[in-house]
Amino acid sequence: MIEIRLFRDPETKKLLLAFSLILAGLLAAALLFALSGRHHLKRAMVDSQASLIGAIVKEYPEAEKDLLQAIMHRDSEAGFRGKEILARYGITVEDLEPETPWMQDLFRYNTATLLLLPLLAGAAFAVVALLFFRKQRREIRGIARYAEKIGRGDYSLDIRDNREGDLSILKNEIYKLTTLLREQAGALQQEKILLADALADISHQLKTPLTSLSVLNDLLSEDPAEEERALFLGRMRAQLDRIEWLVSSLLKLSRLDAGAVTMKCEPVFVGALVEKALDQLSIPLEIKALRLTVEGDAAVSFAGDPRWSAEALINIIKNCIEHTPENGQLQIRYEQNPLYTVIEISDSGSGIAPEDLPHIFSRFYKGKGAAPDQVGIGLAMARAIIEKQGGDLTVHSEGGCGSEFTIKFYR
Repeated sequence: MIEIRLFRDPETKKLLLAFSLILAGLLAAALLFALSGRHHLKRAMVDSQASLIGAIVKEYPEAEKDLLQAIMHRDSEAGFRGKEILARYGITVEDLEPETPWMQDLFRYNTATLLLLPLLAGAAFAVVALLFFRKQRREIRGIARYAEKIGRGDYSLDIRDNREGDLSILKNEIYKLTTLLREQAGALQQEKILLADALADISHQLKTPLTSLSVLNDLLSEDPAEEERALFLGRMRAQLDRIEWLVSSLLKLSRLDAGAVTMKCEPVFVGALVEKALDQLSIPLEIKALRLTVEGDAAVSFAGDPRWSAEALINIIKNCIEHTPENGQLQIRYEQNPLYTVIEISDSGSGIAPEDLPHIFSRFYKGKGAAPDQVGIGLAMARAIIEKQGGDLTVHSEGGCGSEFTIKFYR
């Protein structure tokens, strides 16, 4: 399997192609040498036979036609008689070979050819392999330098390579990793900024009730009258409740951000969910004397976490109550279709300013109409809870016409 993949590699294919071309060239050269040797051999044999014919015809002119006939048409019987004559004089092929000039030339020619071709082949293969591995080493060193710069935090480099081959694939994968590291570094830097801003906001939010507690504690230490004492204690309780709610909300948000919350996936009936949320907010509803309207089928449901969904719904309804004047109207509608379950919460408040709409779900953001004691994390937490369950939370508002929050849990 490894061998098959190796031969599929474009770089290896190029190397094999170069070797194949060299081998083809060497075979062509060997063929040319063989043809040249054959021509040389024929010429040497013609020269030898011409010398022999010339010497015989000089002494026996009448034998000229017979000699030409013997050369042009091979006669095995005549050849056998010739070898017998040579044998009577003690002459063999071994005796003729080293003493014949044309045989010696041919031997030297063939020997040079046999030695030269392997040397040329080895040199050509060595040069091609050296150039190939030199190129590979240069690219690997470039990748190593690139990785070293990435290690130092320099993500501005681009190592992408659109050619084929394993090294090109490696470069592109490293570039993808570089892009991911750059994005993570940017996100980490942004998270540091957000964390610093969040800590500053938390410190500011905690500073006010802690300062109030300190002042109230000093007043209590002066042993005030019973009525003032009860008033101071009530204010201290309110500030402690605010701190408790703030810390609890921040802990919930941090758990959501860290992915430490595991949402259940069980049937949640929206009617019961709305009833539970309204029970938690019955006092502010009664104080403002809001007209409440709830519309929906009791069978409407979605798959989610009942406890966390109630937390999100409470935060949204609480925001609507805070921004609706006394004797105002609060309406909750819910239904389902083959695609999703939708819950709509609308109020008759002053609405949200257009410049505040894009930031309404950002944590610690307070719009123009926000009360001084508001923190700005309720809607942020509601959206985080809903999105954690695969849902969606949006808001539509116009100045002076109230606001409408829409929750969708997809089926």
